[in-house]
Amino acid sequence: MHRYPAWLVIAILAATARISGAQAPSGPQINVPPAAATAARYESDPYEFSAADSVTHVIRLSRIAEGVRFTWPRTVSHWDTALLAVRSWGAEQDPYVEVSVGEFRIQQYLDTNAVGVRWLNLSSLREQLAGGAEVIIRTRAVTLEAETATLRLFDNHLDLQQRILVIAPHPDDAEIAAFGLYADRQASVVTVTAGNAGDMNYRANVSDPAEHYALKGYLRAVDSVTIPWQGNIPPERTANLGYFDGQLEAMYPAPRQTFPEVYSANTDVALYRRANLSKLVSSAARSNTWQHLVEDLVEVLRKVNPGIVVMPDPRLDTHPDHELTSVALDQALEQWHGNPIFLLYTNHTDSDHYPYGPAGTVVSLPPSERHVSVQKIYSHPTAHALQIRKLFALESMHDLRLSPDEQITCSVTIAHRPDYPRIPEGDYFRRAPRANELFFLFNKAGVRAAIQDFLAHYNAAQGTRSAEQAH
Repeated sequence: MHRYPAWLVIAILAATARISGAQAPSGPQINVPPAAATAARYESDPYEFSAADSVTHVIRLSRIAEGVRFTWPRTVSHWDTALLAVRSWGAEQDPYVEVSVGEFRIQQYLDTNAVGVRWLNLSSLREQLAGGAEVIIRTRAVTLEAETATLRLFDNHLDLQQRILVIAPHPDDAEIAAFGLYADRQASVVTVTAGNAGDMNYRANVSDPAEHYALKGYLRAVDSVTIPWQGNIPPERTANLGYFDGQLEAMYPAPRQTFPEVYSANTDVALYRRANLSKLVSSAARSNTWQHLVEDLVEVLRKVNPGIVVMPDPRLDTHPDHELTSVALDQALEQWHGNPIFLLYTNHTDSDHYPYGPAGTVVSLPPSERHVSVQKIYSHPTAHALQIRKLFALESMHDLRLSPDEQITCSVTIAHRPDYPRIPEGDYFRRAPRANELFFLFNKAGVRAAIQDFLAHYNAAQGTRSAEQAH
């Protein structure tokens, strides 16, 4: 019996009801004292925005009993994404703000112990934010400073009728980051690895590690090419390249060297490409090398010819496979002459706690410990019904639910694997179905500059690590 789906549906219904706009704001909240400054991790704003790609307004936040308020500028022109920079004095556990305009309201959670600049995403209130509207920001377990603040508006003119190519490092990454964006559109979903690593989920059925991970990788490869169909993306527009999970970091510095799977001697990615029904990549034998990965990405770009490419942001996403998927794609862009728009996402940051708060609430910019250059931000709205579809697409992924043996509850007791019950802070069923999906938007020159910025830090860190190991 599945325990999670019913519970999660109830949770997401409750969470997304907060953003339906059909209820009046709750009563006043009482601010708590600021948290200890020593607990703060992200005290300064890491984001540097391109001045030419957004419009800013200076507003004044006024103190009220429940938090702060301001008046929406009358001079605002067209926009689709709105971010407000506020300064937090400090926060406690599970801090959040409720932003309301009249009877409409949204909730956004912040990181625990938040100190310094945080960006509130007001995009979900776009229809209500007319000139002169009063905006109330009620606070819970966080104290915001009443001061001048920066309102930054983006008018992205994003044509989602174009062909979209979603690049995912692992099965489920496309759904976590961009199901709402790609669903019901002219999209292709291409996954780089088979996902044949990680927890030994099916040890009760297959005890040999090599056989186990061959099974797991094939199941996840099938998931990656079939589950997008729940977003009306047929298998003819999906592909799994079959490269080996957890090996990109070894492959990158030795591009012509063949690397076996982590748990077996197999070097042929065709083992997992047999899950494909599309013609996006060949099903012939192919060794697991960095050079082949780049060549395959070039082939995919040429066949799809996308107007929009969706990919990880290596500066914010801390998983090595995510970082290096974008590096491989950058190398492929050198050989492809298309000129699309790029939407960058992050699925792994702040120890997998981001986005904060319950399902159905608003996602905004993650805090970061390093400098991040930005051209534009695009906040893609995901309606209530779309959040439900996204939730069940994720629940369909083998790796995100209990194995068959773990689901047995009648007359026997089966020990669950170590990550069950899941830690709520890191669970994708909490983190992924949200009121919006957030992307960093770049042109081709901008995305390549962002990846080169990442590589400068990455290569420096690798050099430091090598020096430490030499000693």
